[in-house]
Amino acid sequence: MTAPVVERHWFALLTPRETTAIMLEGHDVVGGRVVPLVEASFADAGEARAFFGHPDPAADAGQFVDFLVIPELPDVRIVDGVLEPTRAPSGTEFWRLEADGRRRVISYYDTPAYGWRNGRGPVRPAERPGLRARWNGLDLVAAFEEGVDGVHLVALGDEPPEGFEWTKLGVSRRTVALDEVELYEA
Repeated sequence: MTAPVVERHWFALLTPRETTAIMLEGHDVVGGRVVPLVEASFADAGEARAFFGHPDPAADAGQFVDFLVIPELPDVRIVDGVLEPTRAPSGTEFWRLEADGRRRVISYYDTPAYGWRNGRGPVRPAERPGLRARWNGLDLVAAFEEGVDGVHLVALGDEPPEGFEWTKLGVSRRTVALDEVELYEA
């Protein structure tokens, strides 16, 4: 298999609760209403909130909104503008849109083996929902990444399986050819 090429990206507005879960808890399950990134030309945070039907924040709260830019990799399923719940695709970007329209990158999801960069939460990928693989008698978290031939396999536990390398405490990874695995959605 050749490396996945991302031809399309999606914009997903986050609620304050989702932002907190990502940054403080390492939450990596995403889903919900999305729009093509090329159509997400919101002038400011208020316009984005209005488009998605999110309530205005309290007067004493930050007037920004946070959003994800999600690459459309082979395991991303979007039906009628709704992303089916899944583990964040590798390369998902976490952005902030300020009240004055400025945009800045906060973090990105660097595969399930590493989780969100700059996040404070644990780095243990959600085992469900999302792509999984059966390989050599193991049932593992799996992920595609743009520019990488094959599929990443992620193991959780105290000892990595043979051929896997530690990425974080209790998390290890190996990349294998696609024809070596049986992929399925959990």
